[in-house]
Amino acid sequence: MSSLAIPSLFTSRAARITLVMSCLFGAMGVVLPYLSRWLAVERGLSGAEIGAVLSLAQLARIGTGPMIALWADRIKDRSKPLKLLAAAASVAYAAFFFLAHDFFSVLAFGFIALTLTQGLVPFVEAATLRATAAGKISYGMARGIGSVSFIVANVAGGALIARFGLGAVAVWVLSAYALTALAAMGALKPDHAPPVAALAAGPPRRAPMMALLGDRRFLVLILSCGLIQAAHAFYYGFSTLVWRAQGVAPETIGWLWACGVAAEVVFLWSLPLIERQVRSETLILIGAGGASLRWLLLGFAPLGGVLWLLQAMHALSFAAAHVGAMRLLYREASQTSAGLAQTLYAALAGGLLLGLATMASGVLYDAGGARGYWLMAAMAALGGALALLLRTPRAPDGDRQV
Repeated sequence: MSSLAIPSLFTSRAARITLVMSCLFGAMGVVLPYLSRWLAVERGLSGAEIGAVLSLAQLARIGTGPMIALWADRIKDRSKPLKLLAAAASVAYAAFFFLAHDFFSVLAFGFIALTLTQGLVPFVEAATLRATAAGKISYGMARGIGSVSFIVANVAGGALIARFGLGAVAVWVLSAYALTALAAMGALKPDHAPPVAALAAGPPRRAPMMALLGDRRFLVLILSCGLIQAAHAFYYGFSTLVWRAQGVAPETIGWLWACGVAAEVVFLWSLPLIERQVRSETLILIGAGGASLRWLLLGFAPLGGVLWLLQAMHALSFAAAHVGAMRLLYREASQTSAGLAQTLYAALAGGLLLGLATMASGVLYDAGGARGYWLMAAMAALGGALALLLRTPRAPDGDRQV
């Protein structure tokens, strides 16, 4: 029996989507820490210009996200949008690195590349939730494996930059997105939506969208978690620039990013225990508290052991709030609007709010360096205050396990 169980695990739908997620996170593991540094050195952009490049696709996500979702909902095979977006993203990044040289061309090509990759993420998340529902691999395990890939990219990217220079960023990112496209096309099997979802994918699709946008609890969820996650904008866009200005070596920066994601992995792999003890709403509040403290202290530009401890708080500031939000969306959205709920959450919380925070972060970096973190601390605290409104559940307890 055991000899049959191992092959069935590694040929399961959950394992295949985890492979795709790992390739995608392997690309993001270099884009997030090092793209801002590449833009500053290789293209000579200021902090405000970098903030504009990184934020434009996020700001537009309020429109592009739902548009991509509505397009995808008309395709019966839910694996096909993943394959098409992954292939298009690899081409777009090639154009970004090789054809964009002045600010406006970097802005334009960056918008296309980042829009495609941002559109890809909620589909990977939704596919992972569906695939892990069978139980062979839990959501926490799959997400944790993806995060390990992110860690490898952090560390390897930093080491390659230290050895070969910032040109390694382009080589890594292009290779990783090409692998993502190949993994999606080669590993993902057709994933047909249930008949009820397929029927709902036509023009009447506006009805569930308006129902979600008219749901007060859903709006509170995306606003509170959006503020908590958007408070990571300064960290995502400018932490590497701050640390380099403090004299931190590129390979050390890679390990600093890896430290944060490693703490996230430990949290994700502990989810079966955590889920038995902590409600989704409480996880969001824990994330808000952790984010507020983390950004407040990082604003003082610490070095040494304190910096590593603050990086480990990524398990709270990001992972706790993210899992809490994902669980609430999965629990409370209907099967016919689950994908739309994920996309609207990504568009409003991870798009508009993160985009505004990223744009502001560029100006804050130019004006005060690490002190830009203090606005992020205030945003996270506001998100936590709003999350208190989620403490009264819509229905009796009984979260669906993810």
